[in-house]
Order: sequence, then structure tokens, then C-alpha cells
Amino acid sequence: MNILKQNKKIICVVTTTIVLIATIVYFNVYRFCGYKVSIGSNTITFVKSKKEFNKTYEQLQSEIKSKYGNVITIKDFTLNRIKVTDNEMFISGDKLKSIMLKKFNIVVDVFLMKSDNKKIAYVESENQGKQILSSIKDYYYKQVKLNSLRKVDIDNNISYERAKVKIGYLYENTEIVKEIIKYNNDSQTALLNVKVVGDVTKNQIIYPTTIMKSSDKLMSGESKLYRKGINGMKKVTTEVITLNNNIVLAKVLKSQVIKPVQNKEIYVGINNPIVPKIMPINSPSRGDISSSFGTRWGKMHEGIDIAANFGSTISAALDGTVNYAAWEEGYGNVIKIDNGSGIETTYAHCSVIMVKKGEVVKRGIKIGEVGSTGHSTGPHLHFEVRINGKAINPEKYIK
Repeated sequence: MNILKQNKKIICVVTTTIVLIATIVYFNVYRFCGYKVSIGSNTITFVKSKKEFNKTYEQLQSEIKSKYGNVITIKDFTLNRIKVTDNEMFISGDKLKSIMLKKFNIVVDVFLMKSDNKKIAYVESENQGKQILSSIKDYYYKQVKLNSLRKVDIDNNISYERAKVKIGYLYENTEIVKEIIKYNNDSQTALLNVKVVGDVTKNQIIYPTTIMKSSDKLMSGESKLYRKGINGMKKVTTEVITLNNNIVLAKVLKSQVIKPVQNKEIYVGINNPIVPKIMPINSPSRGDISSSFGTRWGKMHEGIDIAANFGSTISAALDGTVNYAAWEEGYGNVIKIDNGSGIETTYAHCSVIMVKKGEVVKRGIKIGEVGSTGHSTGPHLHFEVRINGKAINPEKYIK
């Protein structure tokens, strides 16, 4: 009986030892053995078994063939038995398929999509190309922020050519769209031009103008605010045409006043006006009056502006003696002529001064040329008439 018990103990110990050894062998030898997948000298990945690898490879080929039709596979990869240090190094399923797609030499029949004969991307079909173009159009349409859309077009010639390419060069639609937009943003010449036509409706402020009214109740040179200006409001609908977010045309279609503007009104005194003792006077230059005598931009404009081309003739308006012919702040190159009886005429913004101080000039003689010197936004003659230093309106006396 004791011998039987002793034998049972020995059997139990031996069995436990065998199980322990088998477990150690499994975890240290069998479990971490698999196959290294290589192309040439480059290791691609690791798999647990050839059977699992071949099953995944066959599934991948079947999926590719059903999607692309003709498939050419060059089996330039090898599987070699190997022991790894970490079981996590082995991959399978979709992860393994992804590696095969990127690394293996699998060639399929596709289409090369072009824009104005420039390569865009490889696509499995023209339908995929249309999906990409639709996504590009949606992107640019949403950037414009229109109230109503009329049309969105690709402003390029899109073509498709049959091609054979490694499947690793094929990308998802989202990746292709992202790259096209990036190229358009970074390059001076866009790969795709998206033309968007639509309407934008916005409220716009109507700014008041200043209306000058004569008043014999005020002395000449005096002015009085009769009514202040109040901004109005209008609803404006504009047709907008953009090319890749850049506005190329904006045309107002409709404008509706929703709040009337109140213009600013100022009374200007005309009582006891100073009248020049010599009338009439010659026009100092040929051209239309672009800015009249009176209040302008909140302050007094003490002369008139005559729009003329650069270099046009400036003539003396009256006989007189030049008392200043040089640069003056604001006026730029300026000529001032003493015409006698307290009358002085001023010719400002000249490009050329052709007289000098002390020179006697006759009415109609050329004294300079039109320019844009001093405080000036463009070529014109600023002309003033003063009596005893007080500015009067020259328009009333020019013949």
C-alpha cells in the first residue's frame, strides 16, 4: 500500500515536470517562432504561419480582382522561418492586407486622371474621378458663403487615360482631394479651377452727402449747419463669380433702400459779397471743374480744382506781377500773382513753374504746367482768387 502511494507521488511529480517543461518550451520556442516576410534584403513584416499568410494573400488577390479586373502579381517576396522576441511582432488580417497593398508588387488596370493634360491622380474608374471632382466643388462652394447658388463648374478639361500602376500608388478619395486643395493653395497655377456663380445679399450703409445752400441772412464767408446727416441703409443683392475663392466679378443685381438717408445741409452766407474789380477773368487751364468752391470734407475749399492732363498749360487769369513762385506746403509748386486792387490769383500743384518772382505777366500768357505736387490725389490745377486776403468763388467770374 505504501509502495502504491509512493508510485503515485512519483507519477504526479513526473507529470507536473513534463507539463512545466512543455509550457516553457511552448512559450520560449514554439510560441515565438514564425516567418519573416521579405522583398530582396528588406524585411516587410512577420507572420505566425505560412497557412495564415497564404489565406490572407489569396483573399487580397480575390478582392483586388473583383474591384479592378485584370491583376498582375509579381511574387518577389519570400517567407523564411524565424524566431522573434515578442509575439506582438506578428500581424494578420486587415493589418497584413494593408502591408501587402503598400509593399507587394501588385499591378492593376486603372485610369490616369488629368486636368488640362496635367496628371491629377490614378483612379479605379471615371466614376471615382467624378466623385473627387464633386468633393472639390463642394469644398470651394462652401468657402464662398453665398445666399443662393446658381452653378458650380470645373473650369478645366478633364480626361482619363488607361494605365497600369502598382496598387500602392492608389489613394482614397479624401487623400486625393486634400492633396489637390493643398497644391492649389501653394502653387501659382492651380491644378483645378472651380468656378462658382451665386448671389450674396448684404445690408450696406448709405452715407449722407453735404448740400450747400445760399443764405442772404449770413455774411459772405460765414456758414451754418442747418441739418446734420444721418446714415441710411440699403439691402444690396450682388452676383458674385469666384475662381477658387478669388472674386473675379461682382455685379449689383438689386438695391432696395430699407432706411432713407438724411443728407447734411449747410447754409453759406452771400450777404455783401466781395466782387472783384476786374471782370471777367480768363480760365487758367482747359478742363472740367472737378471740385467746386465751398465746404468740402468738413472744411472750406477756398478755390476750384480744374481736372487736366499732366503737363497741360497753365495761363495767367489776369494781368499782374508774380509775387511768389516756389514750393509751399500743401500747394506743392505754386505761383501767386498780384493783380492789383487787392486781387491775388493762385495756381497750385504745378509740375513746372515758368515764371519767377517780380516778373510782370499778361492775361493768357503761359506761366506753368499742370501737375500733382503737394497734397494732391492726381493731376489738376487748384485755382484761387482772393481780394484783400479773402477767398471768393472764381467760377462766378471765369468767362
